[in-house]
Amino acid sequence: RGLPLRIIVGSPSTLMYLSEERPDRACRPSRDQGRHWSCSNFSIPSPGHDCDSHWNSYFIGLRGLHDGASSKGHLKYDVNQYLRRSINTTSSSILSKDIRDRWATKDVRFLFGSQDTVHCNVGACNNKCEAMLTGKNRLQRGLNFMSYLKHLFPGSKPVWSTYNGGHSAGLAYASRHFTEWAFEDFEVVGETGGETGGEVEEPASPDGEADGEAEEPASPDG
Repeated sequence: RGLPLRIIVGSPSTLMYLSEERPDRACRPSRDQGRHWSCSNFSIPSPGHDCDSHWNSYFIGLRGLHDGASSKGHLKYDVNQYLRRSINTTSSSILSKDIRDRWATKDVRFLFGSQDTVHCNVGACNNKCEAMLTGKNRLQRGLNFMSYLKHLFPGSKPVWSTYNGGHSAGLAYASRHFTEWAFEDFEVVGETGGETGGEVEEPASPDGEADGEAEEPASPDG
């Protein structure tokens, strides 16, 4: 089984969806809804109408990674060559199922900035059409993805936390839960996928600072 591995993802601009479904329009409001936002409805976008049918292409989705989908010299071809070492890449549907099955065994945790809410259309993050189908800012995209994982894997509880700040690696690394996850609370992951503790948000102190840490003003670019 090798050594246990825990992956901690910090406030990403884009997240790869493991099926064709995306958050419904109501889950992608332009106005920020805060760190308690969640999405309950996911559906397949309309072919030919959403992003010229490119909404599920790699790297937002898995389209184009199966055998024969891309030619040598393209990134998708290189990713296919890497994937075929360990999973079945003969068709798009088989590849997608294998990747979902692998994901369910992994210990992946997420950190999101509670103020990482600058709209992606102003250049704060990826504003391509396929990315905008997942949310309008980094925090919204991250929380939508947490809801999506619960939708994709019924009964699962994705592990995530927020830190008090914007898009700041320093604040993410200084947060209490990063320290616990990376250095203190490490357990061997079993075959069924390890911990399923759900969200573990940073408690706010009376003055609005998380765990007494100084809040860092959000930079103009988010």
